[in-house]
Amino acid sequence: MSFYGKIFKNICFPFFEKVKGRKTATYLSAAQNRLHKPQKTIADFQLQQLKNLLLFCQEHVPYYQKQWQQLNFDPNTITSIDELSQLPVLTKDDIKRHYQDLVPNCKAETNIKKSTGGSTGQPFHFELDLQSYETRQAIMWRGYGWLGAGLGAKTWFLWGIDLGEPTFLSQLKMGLYHRFHNRKVANSFAMNSNNMTSYIKSLNSYKPEAVVGFVAPLFSLAKYINKHNVKINSPKVLLTGAESLLEFQREELETAFGCKVYNTYGCREFMLIGAECEQQKGLHVNIDQLVVETLNENRQPIKGGRGDIAITDLFNYGMPLIRYINGDQASLSESQCQCGNPLPLIDKIHGRKLDIIKTLEGGELPGEFFPHLIKDFKGIERFQVRQKSFTTVDIFYIANELFTGDELSAIESEIHRNTNHSLTVKFHCVDDIELTAAGKHRVTISEI
Repeated sequence: MSFYGKIFKNICFPFFEKVKGRKTATYLSAAQNRLHKPQKTIADFQLQQLKNLLLFCQEHVPYYQKQWQQLNFDPNTITSIDELSQLPVLTKDDIKRHYQDLVPNCKAETNIKKSTGGSTGQPFHFELDLQSYETRQAIMWRGYGWLGAGLGAKTWFLWGIDLGEPTFLSQLKMGLYHRFHNRKVANSFAMNSNNMTSYIKSLNSYKPEAVVGFVAPLFSLAKYINKHNVKINSPKVLLTGAESLLEFQREELETAFGCKVYNTYGCREFMLIGAECEQQKGLHVNIDQLVVETLNENRQPIKGGRGDIAITDLFNYGMPLIRYINGDQASLSESQCQCGNPLPLIDKIHGRKLDIIKTLEGGELPGEFFPHLIKDFKGIERFQVRQKSFTTVDIFYIANELFTGDELSAIESEIHRNTNHSLTVKFHCVDDIELTAAGKHRVTISEI
């Protein structure tokens, strides 16, 4: 780490947060210290925070007061995390319908309001209080920190930025803010095949210790670098987020950037949920910030198998999200990592449930099927699969100079082989494929 990075981490950042009246640095120190404790101690901490949250909800949150009264649920009786399964899950539709009843009156005036673009392009709104904002920032810096991209590390971000035309003053302010934090942010929304060299110049001139970015734009940049044999000032580490990272994408990134690539998992509602370590045997789950469950189709907790993710934020008292279904699927691991980090593991993130392509007979093609299939066809630059009925899928693709047309029959044949010919495949050559409102590239979209 550079001299400025050390000064920022140990002096500037704690002082800045104190001036702002925030406790992020204090929470970060406490979170880092917890990693030196046995897993049982952290689990006890998690249970106590859950009890505190549930008791607060019983006292102040109308939505849970009504629900729990009907269920005869008493949070005073909770003795283990597993008993959380007594409660119903919380969906985005529940939040939209009961928004005001989920916000306690004692927090309404001071809450921070947030929105997500949503995987379907429909904005989703939620709130959090200041403590939740500070604790999730601390947890994020801790996770990035154990991978070498924490506070003070000189970092180049390939990330989405606010849309709209910023004023000169706001640009200046944001630029100074990023320089203070020892980072440079390149707009992933604006990157395309015609301006890749400008992003590479930005990266090479900045000479970062770490690179952090969305999977899709980083993968596109890596393919360009490898295809054109572009020389890169290699960072020490690269972190991906916002989208599922597949192994062939990791290999492409490591070849292009000349460093180890680590995956992280999070969402805007909670920030960092988990991150890999050097062992890369899964992602360590931040159980001292969250309760993460996987549920089967009957909403019952499962371990070891693929299930819907349900998350409880232990510190968001501004709008408590208890057993919130975020739309992703994962498998939890029962193994203990050998790296020494006591946090348990997510074995694998399977991506969004909405990404699964279905057939009339009940068959399924997971979203990751298509990247694995189409990656070997060099004539297809980008693609997106959309399904509006059980009998048809539409594949939109961008062709490059290597495209011959033979790719389409090979792709169709493989889809038929894996679905017993129950899907009609329609191909559409297009000039562009739009990103989601959150700036992500959705590989598959199912509307059924």
